[in-house]
Amino acid sequence: MGLRVVDLFAGGMMGDVQLLSSANLEREVRWVHTWPEVEPWLHGGELLLTTAYSWPAEPEQQRRIVRELDGAGVAALLFGAAEPFFPRTPAAIVEEAGGLDLPVFESREDRSFAELVESINREIIRTQFATIERSERIHRTLTAAALEAQAVGDIAERLAQLIDKRVAILNLRRRLLTGAPADWRAVGPAVEAAIEALPMHESHPIQHFTLPGQHGATQGVVFPVRAGRDLAGYLAIWHSGGEIAELDLRAGEHGVVVVGLHLLRQQALADAEARVRNSFVEAVLHGRLVDDSGLRERAQLLGFDPSGAYHVVLASPVLPDGGARAEPLSSAEDVRLRARLGHALQVSLQDARQPSFIAYVLNQVVALIPAAATQAQMRERMQRLWRRTCELEPQQPVAFLVGRANRGDAEMSGSLREAQTALRSVRGPGVWWCEDFLIMRILGSAADREALSALVASTLQPLREQSDAL
Repeated sequence: MGLRVVDLFAGGMMGDVQLLSSANLEREVRWVHTWPEVEPWLHGGELLLTTAYSWPAEPEQQRRIVRELDGAGVAALLFGAAEPFFPRTPAAIVEEAGGLDLPVFESREDRSFAELVESINREIIRTQFATIERSERIHRTLTAAALEAQAVGDIAERLAQLIDKRVAILNLRRRLLTGAPADWRAVGPAVEAAIEALPMHESHPIQHFTLPGQHGATQGVVFPVRAGRDLAGYLAIWHSGGEIAELDLRAGEHGVVVVGLHLLRQQALADAEARVRNSFVEAVLHGRLVDDSGLRERAQLLGFDPSGAYHVVLASPVLPDGGARAEPLSSAEDVRLRARLGHALQVSLQDARQPSFIAYVLNQVVALIPAAATQAQMRERMQRLWRRTCELEPQQPVAFLVGRANRGDAEMSGSLREAQTALRSVRGPGVWWCEDFLIMRILGSAADREALSALVASTLQPLREQSDAL
């Protein structure tokens, strides 16, 4: 048996209510039904059943009560019209409710309110249980997708099937990570606007949007996706000609968690690959590739050409005074900023269809970038890479320091030293070339024989080859 009458008093929930009749206190309590004068007790969303016992006869007072009930959030009125109160629902009530868009029903005199309350509450509970059950199914399916999905598109596809809505996932640059839906040309701008309006200061930010259409409005919602502490992208859900229900919002909230977990897993795999690349890049920079056949083979498997020409590029944060220095990492925030800079440079290289050979030295990112056919082409390439990196990491001013091109398997340490030497001459963000500072190096230290030789090789020798007069 469930809750009994005696339990109401034993638990103290009745407060100072007095028991006047101690008949069968073992009766089961299944529902609570109150009437009349219910206005002060409404919470919103009720289907209010009334016999109009306490309703006034004056039409203006009836209209006032209807307005108050609507203001309290009542979902609908069910009027039990019967003698001796009102044989029919008063016209003033129906008219006022119609003006407020408040549904009014009328029941027959022989219809029991107790039966109505029980059947309606049973349906409410059944609906709530079905929602919980469906929500649990969505949770299980998306959790499984987090373990099985090969790409975020797999997660988006499962979510779309579960809620029967369109779903798209975008990266931080607001490019689709999933296939373009058929209506994306129309919906895309609305999603972009919703992303701009996201209340990111809230703990669980979401942003709804509406797009008018010939066959009904398209309702949608956008969620931010986080991978750990960092914003990683956005998830959008929309439905043409329908609304976004509470269950869709729950599914979306769980979906962004699953997408975030997937991105973290992908990042972990990328980090593992980066560690392998980092070890081989360090070997190249220290000239160990030529003597280690196993390392040389691994480098070739990663796409590195030991006999090719590469520039060493130092990506270094620019300090408030405009300079750039190699400094040790002193906090977790320093590590995070360096990782963000490395990721931005890696994405820039991928966008430019260049191989990603990256390592980390103190607070700097070191990259090996294939030489272009001409110096002018190489300078243009580096400018594009620098601009793209700044777009991806706009809050961290960065300078690129470029050493001269050298053979990949034996002479990269010299290119690294040149880039490191150029650090002293940096004056703000931009691309800085070591050979542009050769005269400064010579003037700064006449004993710097390496700089003098570099000047001869890069400037005087080409001129000598062009003219017999030199």
